[in-house]
Amino acid sequence: MTVLNVVEQGFYYLRACLDLYTDHCAFIVLFFFGALLLCVTGTETEKRIFLPGTVLLLLTVYNPLSPVLLMRFFDVNSEYYRFFWITPVVVLLPYLSVRTISGAKSLQGRVLLGILFISLFFFSGRFLYADGYEKAENLYKMPTELIRISELIHADSDAEYPKAFLEFEYNMQMRQYDPKILLTIDREEYLFAASYDYSQEMIEDPDHPQNALLAGLVKNQEVDADALAQALEQTHTEYVVLSQDSPRLKLLKEAGLREIAKTQTRVIYKYDLQEPYRFELVDYSGVY
Repeated sequence: MTVLNVVEQGFYYLRACLDLYTDHCAFIVLFFFGALLLCVTGTETEKRIFLPGTVLLLLTVYNPLSPVLLMRFFDVNSEYYRFFWITPVVVLLPYLSVRTISGAKSLQGRVLLGILFISLFFFSGRFLYADGYEKAENLYKMPTELIRISELIHADSDAEYPKAFLEFEYNMQMRQYDPKILLTIDREEYLFAASYDYSQEMIEDPDHPQNALLAGLVKNQEVDADALAQALEQTHTEYVVLSQDSPRLKLLKEAGLREIAKTQTRVIYKYDLQEPYRFELVDYSGVY
């Protein structure tokens, strides 16, 4: 899991984001080159449509100062790259390509320009199957082992919505596959854990029992077995799924959990809650 940090990278954070999410900025460079071309050769209508937005992007999203300033008010470490998805970058380049190809006077010229633009866009990005093509294991495009874990948890639990602690990769995939398994740790808490260690004060914070679970089971920090059990109780977590080679399996047994099943690489432990937890969906039927 790669996590970029504004505080550590400062003005270079934007460049790091572009490198990571847009393949070394090539497509963005083409975009601004196209905008510059419109300044010189574009019609008044084209300039009115494309240039104001481009200037706004330069002053905001693609300004190295922006994430540094925003960080003073919001935590943008794991969110800033989302701006790249909503900006109109993908509109200008196809438009200029079609306009240029259509402006060629001969069929041969159009074919050559078409090949040129296709090659330009192809080599300015990263080929979708650069790492090879891997056939999905199943219809859901999820690891078969993850589906098996879901089935085992539901088969064992009396609750319609059991709550589970899973390691990061399966945690992210389970939220896409099975909405009836409640997740103890959300995405933001995992992203925080990837970059920071937990102080003893954070581990003992009664308002954030997830800290003890992340510190003990993810960061492999020293956490008392009783504290871990208390955190499971406070978060209403019945199941913990860890790798079979995890060094924290002994800690789970000391905290009173028992093994209920194994899959190919994972082991599922169950914690018997002192007070059974029943999650109910909010009924919005009377709102409208």
